[in-house]
Amino acid sequence: MKNAGVKNFRQEFIWLACHALNEPEYKILLKKNFNDIEYKKLSEIISRREAGEPLQYILGSAVFYGREFITGEGVLIPREDTETLIEAVKKYYEPEKIFKFLDFGTGTGCIAITLLLEYKNSIGYMLEISEQAKNYALKNLSLHGLKINERVFFCEPDECNLIISNPPYIPSEIINTLDRSVKDYEPVTALDGGSDGMNFYRMIFSNAVKILRSGGLLIFEIGDLNQAQALRDYDVKNFKFLEYFHDSSNFPRCMVWRKC
Repeated sequence: MKNAGVKNFRQEFIWLACHALNEPEYKILLKKNFNDIEYKKLSEIISRREAGEPLQYILGSAVFYGREFITGEGVLIPREDTETLIEAVKKYYEPEKIFKFLDFGTGTGCIAITLLLEYKNSIGYMLEISEQAKNYALKNLSLHGLKINERVFFCEPDECNLIISNPPYIPSEIINTLDRSVKDYEPVTALDGGSDGMNFYRMIFSNAVKILRSGGLLIFEIGDLNQAQALRDYDVKNFKFLEYFHDSSNFPRCMVWRKC
């Protein structure tokens, strides 16, 4: 794994061994060697990681905002950077706030599900064009005890107080320069934002004009400072930019807008 370029190879080996052998970490750490059957299981699973397959796909899950979400081939992996969106919501909405929100391009459902669990009085709407990704969202709703057509719906609302999204925002020509675990495994439809990376932002603003209530918030993830400036320079009507939120590396990762 080290020779294959896996940066955190020691810790990842332990996680993969726990998964392959179905044993807790302390037992893996106490082992002095592996028998033939264990070695075969480990070899098979480590070969997948050496080939570049994302750790989360192999393990079948990823952690987002302290909760586990089922993930795998065909859906974007939840990332720590995206948790910045949740932090942005928390600045503007108190825990008891009653509101409706739309999660545009829901993927695993990690954003919408987190909001539904953090805000017990919220009602969520999820939009996702990929049936494969939608299936993961449905599994995760069930995992976290949420039922479709109770507090959460797979449709566009007539109106809402908040639109939140981690849209595809990587310029098309940049896709092939990404790490192989991303470009070779994660769905390009969840990454490719068009020639300038702005296609889905234009779509979000266009839809938000119709369904977002006056004074409502539009919160979405961004790729970098250049994209942030391009959005600030974009002729956005009916919306006022409020602020950036920074990720753990102190890069602007999220923009907040208010509908006028």
